[in-house]
Amino acid sequence: MNIVFYGGGNIAQAVAKGFMLSTLETDNIFYIDRNKKNQDKLKKLQIKNFKNESTVHVDIFILAVKPKDAINAYKDILDNYKNPKIISFVAGIKTKRYLKINKNIELLRAMPNTSSEFGLGITGIYNATFKKNNYLEIIDLFERIGEVVELKKESHMDTFTGMIGSGPAYFFYLLKTYEKKLMVICDQDQKKVNSIILNLMWGVGLSISKDDNLNDLIASVASKKGTTEAGLKSFKSGNLNKVFEKGLSAAIKRSKEISNEF
Repeated sequence: MNIVFYGGGNIAQAVAKGFMLSTLETDNIFYIDRNKKNQDKLKKLQIKNFKNESTVHVDIFILAVKPKDAINAYKDILDNYKNPKIISFVAGIKTKRYLKINKNIELLRAMPNTSSEFGLGITGIYNATFKKNNYLEIIDLFERIGEVVELKKESHMDTFTGMIGSGPAYFFYLLKTYEKKLMVICDQDQKKVNSIILNLMWGVGLSISKDDNLNDLIASVASKKGTTEAGLKSFKSGNLNKVFEKGLSAAIKRSKEISNEF
């Protein structure tokens, strides 16, 4: 399967790395991108510029540009390549906006996150017009780089984008507080701090994999009148859960707004 990323930014690079980590060869991955920094990063991954490989048969185009550039990029694909199959990574822009221009192509939306780079991604997929056999191939492709969530309603894509597509950044943001305090007790040893955070998060993930519910997992750490209980009480009194939920709602709302802007 030959795949062309139309747009070579962070998410395209993460997914490309994930594909290469699985069973897809670099010879089957190409890019179209005018940004010099992106070009340099993709070249280091040994991914070829599709402009220099025009004779290659393309199985899938992945649209991975900013929302403001999506429609022009889409039109460029339609103008230059016959009967393309297109996957859109673009947040906010609904399939009807693309299909209004051309309804006779196979199109679906996918929203992976950057953890795809390590084969630990989560990808939401909404199928608009892909034929069943081709759609199943796409599901298989993204299952190689992590978990796939098939969305039955396109409106769910906004929720998925705000929560999962953006999700890694929220955890990185929260972990900055850990980093600040750990740097003090680890004599500013960034490598050591990163290792501690990694083990903390890895342990949390393995705990969740036991299928316990989250309340039980919290209770397994928090002892009465202990340090954990003190921290949790402070979080609750500060309405941390509501603040976090408000942030998620803001991201979901922004995804919906983008679809109206473009």
